[in-house]
Amino acid sequence: MSSSEVVFLSGGTGTPKLLQGAIRVVNAEKITIIGNTGDDWNFYGLHVSPDIDSILLTLTNLIDKEKWWGIKDDTFKLVQFLKTHLKEDVWFNLGDFDAGLCLFRTNLLNKGNSLTEAIEIIRKRLNIPSCVLPMADQSIQTQIRTLDKTLHLQEFWVRFKGELQVSNVFFEGDLTKTTHQVLDAIRRAKAIIIGPSNPISSLGPILAIHPLRDALRNASGYRIAISPIIGSSAVSGPTAAFLNAWGRTVSPVAIAELYHDVIDALMIHNTDEQYRNKIQELGVTPFLDNIYIQSREDAIRIIQRIMESK
Repeated sequence: MSSSEVVFLSGGTGTPKLLQGAIRVVNAEKITIIGNTGDDWNFYGLHVSPDIDSILLTLTNLIDKEKWWGIKDDTFKLVQFLKTHLKEDVWFNLGDFDAGLCLFRTNLLNKGNSLTEAIEIIRKRLNIPSCVLPMADQSIQTQIRTLDKTLHLQEFWVRFKGELQVSNVFFEGDLTKTTHQVLDAIRRAKAIIIGPSNPISSLGPILAIHPLRDALRNASGYRIAISPIIGSSAVSGPTAAFLNAWGRTVSPVAIAELYHDVIDALMIHNTDEQYRNKIQELGVTPFLDNIYIQSREDAIRIIQRIMESK
C-alpha cells in the first residue's frame, strides 16, 4: 500500500470532485483516501459501497460526471428485468457495469477477505496508484429517523427521494475500532484534507469512529476541511436537513463546530467573510477562497491553494 503524504476523508460527490484535481497536483502514489462505508447497501445479495465506488471510479475516470455516481455510459438492463419480467418493486438503480463491480467485491468478501482487502484487490485490478481504504471493516450504517420510521440512508435518499422530515441521524454499528491501515495513514500524513462531502451522512460516520477521530486529533500533519456550505445554503444533497436535525445552523460555522477538534483550518467561500470571527473563536483558522467545484480546473486550483497554505 502507498506511503501516504496526503490523506483525504471522503464521502460521495463533493470529495470525488476534488480528487480529480488532487491526482494532478499531488503524486497519486502519495495519496490515501479514507472512504465512508456508512451508506453501504445489500442489493439482492450484492455488497454495494456507493461512496467507495465513487472514489474508485473517479480515480479510473470511469465515473459518470453528470451524476457523480455510477459508471459513465452504463445501462440498467438488470434492474429493468427485475421490474418488468419478475415484477419486483426495485427502487435502487444499480447499473449493469456497476453491478459487475459489486459482484466482484461480494465474491471477494464471501471468500473471506476483509472489506479493506477486497478494496485493495479492486484498486490493483483497476491500476489505481492511490491507496483507497474503507473507514472500517465492520458494518456501520447511517440511519435516518423520520417522524414515524427509521430508515437506512439509501432508503431515505433513493426510495423516498429525501422528502421525509428528518428528526435525527445516527450511526449503527461498532464505533470502537477501525483498521491499522487507516491509523497508519493518518499518522504518516503531512496533510489531511476533509473534503466537501455531507458533514453528517458522508463524513459523520468516519468521524464517529472513536480511534479514528482520536488519531485525527493527535495527527502531526496539517489538517484542513473544505466547507460544503456557502452562506446559508448547502452546495448539494440533504446537508441542510441533516444539520437541522442535529440542531445546527446551516452555515460554515456549523462545519467548524463539527470539525473543530480535528482540523487546523477551514476553507470557506470568499463571500463568507462574516463568519470569520466565529470560526476563529472555535480555534479554527478560516481560509477564504472560491470553493465551487464545477470543473477539474476548479479542483486543481483548490488543491494548489491548500498545498500552498500548509
